[in-house]
Amino acid sequence: MLYSRRVAIAASLWALALLPLGAQAASPSPEPVSLSHAPAPVGGLWCGAGLLTGFTLDIAQQSRQIDARLIRKGRVREITGHMEGAMLRTDPQRDQTMELIAAGNELRIVDATGKLALTKGQFFTRAAGGSCSN
Repeated sequence: MLYSRRVAIAASLWALALLPLGAQAASPSPEPVSLSHAPAPVGGLWCGAGLLTGFTLDIAQQSRQIDARLIRKGRVREITGHMEGAMLRTDPQRDQTMELIAAGNELRIVDATGKLALTKGQFFTRAAGGSCSN
């Protein structure tokens, strides 16, 4: 069975190699990925989930520019950054950065540096009714 699969793959590659160059180029190619996609709408209140329970992230968004406040037990940390499509990249503050990806009603930390590195994989959920119930 493995032998017949290899033969089929080799035959496919051989057939492709025999096509005239113009015929290969005429096949549809996927759209190029662009970093200039419209920024995902992330403005509003987000509630910490899992290990971030008790945290809120209040985001003000102006197109690609982000101004946010990370709040826990009355302590506020100001965060600035920008959107690149669905990716929110924070500006370096005290040698700490975060990258969060927006997917539906979830904002997940996909990368972080400094003390924030421990938050990788954690996420926020969009607040329902304008408040968090933590």
